[in-house]
Amino acid sequence: MKLKKMMALMMTAAMAAGVMAVPAFAEEGDSITLKWISQGPGETGWEGITPPILEAFEKETGIHVEAEFYSFNDLFEVIETKCASGNADFDVVSVDVTYVSKYGSSGYLEPLDQYFTDEDKAKWDEASYTAGVWDGTMYAAPENTSTQELWYNKTLLDEAGITIPENDAENRLTYEEVADLAKQALEKLDPDGSRGLIGLDFQQVSRIYQMNMLPNSMGGANISEDGYSLDGVVNTEPWIKAMTWYQGLVNDGIASRGYDADQLPDMFYSGKMIFMVGGTWTSTGMTCDDEIGSTYAPCFEGYEDQVATSTGSWYFGINSQSANKDAAAEFIKYFTLGAGSDMWLEINGDVPSRLDKQEAIVNDENASEIMKIAAYEAANTAYPRAVTPVFGEYSTVLDQAWEDVRNGADVEETLNYAVEQFASAVASQQQ
Repeated sequence: MKLKKMMALMMTAAMAAGVMAVPAFAEEGDSITLKWISQGPGETGWEGITPPILEAFEKETGIHVEAEFYSFNDLFEVIETKCASGNADFDVVSVDVTYVSKYGSSGYLEPLDQYFTDEDKAKWDEASYTAGVWDGTMYAAPENTSTQELWYNKTLLDEAGITIPENDAENRLTYEEVADLAKQALEKLDPDGSRGLIGLDFQQVSRIYQMNMLPNSMGGANISEDGYSLDGVVNTEPWIKAMTWYQGLVNDGIASRGYDADQLPDMFYSGKMIFMVGGTWTSTGMTCDDEIGSTYAPCFEGYEDQVATSTGSWYFGINSQSANKDAAAEFIKYFTLGAGSDMWLEINGDVPSRLDKQEAIVNDENASEIMKIAAYEAANTAYPRAVTPVFGEYSTVLDQAWEDVRNGADVEETLNYAVEQFASAVASQQQ
């Protein structure tokens, strides 16, 4: 009941503020109904928290929005099935950022450049905007974003007698420093490994979403400019050096083996990991009473000006077969740049893609340090995932490469093999 009252109050405030003037599409006696398909079923998912936004939009524009919510995995199948058959029974679709290029190049999504001005586009951080563009065309608008911070267990560090050096956005800890601190802590707290502690690891281990920030932080790209090749991209110095560093972390017993990305975060949540690179949601997962802290993502020594943090989240697109494209565009603008966006960010607490919201958080003395760091990283160090219509093949190949290197495979051989595997996968997709 408290949540519903809070959302009702925010809806009223947003309407009163008139943050974004949206033209009324519905003349007297007429009506428009948009259908939106999205993820997040249930009272605690998007289905439960978006009604005030839809109601506010309808009150302001006269446009009614009907929403269908699916589980994360089911949504992809629904979109593929509907769009591939040219289905026109929906207008707006929530798109995971990794699928924007695929849906755009397949003709599933309507280009949005006619609806968003250059001034509109400049309101999002560069990484968020870039990830919604394929081959020079904007196909999707960002709902919000994500970023990474360096989390640490204060209780364990205090037990080891170790203090985190003072640092900030302009004077970050380096990955090398963090690894050394983790090693020192392990030597004092768990010299024989009997406590099962992990020194430093990554929340989404062996997944490109997070692991690629290592080569990106040495100036490495994720994929070729045309989105279809890894040759001359991953078999290069930044990738070789980053993977070699990470493999050394594992070989030295500082990072883990054996846990997958679904299991590893629990080691931090339960007080078994000293440092972890993770998202802003990390503190909500804690299952022990240990005190934790966070700071800015590390950089590599000698690459202090090339910090990169993993990013990306959900976007909105228009079904290219929709009969209500103009109205759909207004709904998307309302939810990504207007009063609907304000309400969404307030309700859901996500990291904003909007620069004005990021700046407001950084300058808000009442904002949490977690969100201040996140807002800064989103605006300054966010690096989008590979923009490619074959992202599924891309992530399959490189997720495995990261895992193979983690388990001791030769770095250069692994990367060269990844180049070949991806080329083969892309060729089969283009046949």
